[in-house]
Amino acid sequence: MGFLDELTEGIANTTRDIGKMAQNAGDLTKLQYDKKVKEQELQKLYENLGKKFYNSHKDEDDDEIKEITACILRIKEYTNDIMELKGGKACTRCGALVKAGDKYCSACGEKIDDIFEE
Repeated sequence: MGFLDELTEGIANTTRDIGKMAQNAGDLTKLQYDKKVKEQELQKLYENLGKKFYNSHKDEDDDEIKEITACILRIKEYTNDIMELKGGKACTRCGALVKAGDKYCSACGEKIDDIFEE
């Protein structure tokens, strides 16, 4: 086998090796992406299950349930404070900013009744 034949064979082998490495890198990236998507899906499922559990047990006398309820109430207070600083109130349906005088929520279309009267 001559020098040029060996060189040609070496280049062909290297090209195949590089192609295989590129394919492996692509496969790895896809698997990592697919794994991340499934982890996010699982997290959402856990969250939904937790919300269902909370909603069906929120009247029970449990410390963790009480903590969740307290957090929910505090978040609502923060939301109302933010809305007031922005010159409005939170829509009772979707939580979007509703300005005084609005008849409907611009985000969800909810009819705005007396949320500005206190």
